[in-house]
Amino acid sequence: MQDLRSMVTKLGTAALVVGVLASCAAPGGTPASMSPGVSPTGNSPLDIPATRSAIVANYPKVDGSTTTGPLARLLACDLLSVPCVWSAPASANIERTYIPDPNAAVPSQTASTITGIKFSTTHNAYVNLIDGKTDVLLEARLPSPDELAEAKGKGVELETRAFALDAFVFLVNTNNPTENMPLATLRDIYAGKITTWSGAGIDLGDPAAHINAYQREPNSGSQELMKSMVMGTTPIVDAPQMVVQTMAGPYNALGGNPVTGEGGDRLGLGFSVYYYAAVMFSNPQVKMIGVDGVKPTSATISSRTYPLAAEVYVVTRKDAAAGSPALKYRDWLLSPDGQRIVKQSGYVPVS
Repeated sequence: MQDLRSMVTKLGTAALVVGVLASCAAPGGTPASMSPGVSPTGNSPLDIPATRSAIVANYPKVDGSTTTGPLARLLACDLLSVPCVWSAPASANIERTYIPDPNAAVPSQTASTITGIKFSTTHNAYVNLIDGKTDVLLEARLPSPDELAEAKGKGVELETRAFALDAFVFLVNTNNPTENMPLATLRDIYAGKITTWSGAGIDLGDPAAHINAYQREPNSGSQELMKSMVMGTTPIVDAPQMVVQTMAGPYNALGGNPVTGEGGDRLGLGFSVYYYAAVMFSNPQVKMIGVDGVKPTSATISSRTYPLAAEVYVVTRKDAAAGSPALKYRDWLLSPDGQRIVKQSGYVPVS
């Protein structure tokens, strides 16, 4: 984010920034000078134009989960009044994110500032905040026990505020007939109590067909969500041979080649989060399944009828000074103006 600070400095005074923001419509079509909202930290009014200008003039260092990276870029696009588009189609089998619209006249330095926003993944981002290397996080989960222990050891307390809804989802190969599984069955599979598809009530034509239950690495966002939302006090079976790295790992293992399906695993089961599976990354050889009879969709997540709906958090240090860039960014994100962009990104807003 240092480039963003440098760019604003080159623009001149904060008054000039105010003029730029006030005269332009945000990418979502709402003028930046919209009415003040209510401060998320109390009943005092939040002056949206002034808050936006203050953020741009002294942009915080933002980090977080892989899945929240596109939102961070879209937030920057909106604050800088830059039109943004998705970088690739959803079926491209690559991670999509927001980029400045190639057809718009965007200064190269501004464009490079936005495309330079790259998140260091869930666990690493928490470590960076604890170590004071970043100011504010956009995270797909609460801090893990390991991260809380590290923060305590360094005398750091973290504050978390939910700003959006996502969901934890399960994945299978499209050649697997499974469309839904009970949550209790999924838990038993990952506890090692159920090891065959027939044991899970799924007919794959071979009663002995083994379930290849893929996991993520410890402290990854997905693995920690799996432990907290699905397993609870039940330990996940120790299966290092089934651990896949990165958010794309389950797709590569389950789907194989996105066009031919070669290398895909019909016997596999994996997990991810809805925003990544439905918005950021798509392999046509992989599908999401329902849990307890409910398919994950924006509607079922918003209504929380899908049983594994989960909050997404903005995280700051408790010792952040009042009026600091981190708290201004957090408060704006929680305001109606920030929530407008959350919805535009594809997330389900909390308000």
